[in-house]
Parts: sequence; C-alpha cells; structure tokens
Amino acid sequence: MQRALFARTMLQDADLILLDEPFNAVDERTIRDLLRLIREWAAEGRTVLCVLHDHALVRAHFPRTLLIARKLVAWGPTSEVLTPENLSRARNFQEAWDDRAGWCADERPGSSPAHEQDAGPTQRVAAHV
Repeated sequence: MQRALFARTMLQDADLILLDEPFNAVDERTIRDLLRLIREWAAEGRTVLCVLHDHALVRAHFPRTLLIARKLVAWGPTSEVLTPENLSRARNFQEAWDDRAGWCADERPGSSPAHEQDAGPTQRVAAHV
C-alpha cells in the first residue's frame, strides 16, 4: 500500500509533500528505498513533511523536526528538538489531556470554538527534510 501511495505522490509532482507514517507496514529494504526517494525530493527543492512516531528514524534521517503533543512543543534542528526535556514536556501535555472534559469556551473576541483547535490525541513528530 505504501508503495502505491508513493507512486501516486511521484506522479503528482508537488512542491509540498505530506506523508503520514510512510514507513508503517513495510520491510527494511522498502524503507531504504522510500528514504532515498524522500532525499531526492528534498534535493529537488521540494518540501517533504513526514508525520512519524519513530524517534530513532527521525534522528537518523531528518535534519529538522516539529514536535507536537496537543500543541507545539518545539521546532528546529532534530538534535535540539528531540531532547529528553522536550520529549518529557510532550508526554506531560499528552497525559494532562482529559478526553472526557467538556469543551472550554474561548471568550476572546473573534476566537474559534475550542473543539476546532483540537490537535488530536497523540504525540506527533513532524520531520522535515
């Protein structure tokens, strides 16, 4: 399935490529092939944004990282973002979230309802090449 999604992405020839967990359910050889393709896209000047949970893979292959856990935790060089301190902050944001809590109204003028701003239930790492 991942190969088919990458093939479709290749045909679209987009300047911005968004990939959500592109290495799930594929073997090591395919991961190497897909990483090579991502590096080629980056070398062509395209922006490639991958959502990943595998921090080791991010550290090894992605120079910049955006760490999100319900809200922005850190953005920048991967070595500066995936620190024990930032990962701990991300876990704390995630663990503090109560899915049973009611929506909080934002009383500021022109603000959106809180439910429209929900970032989702899990810690995410968006890795940028």
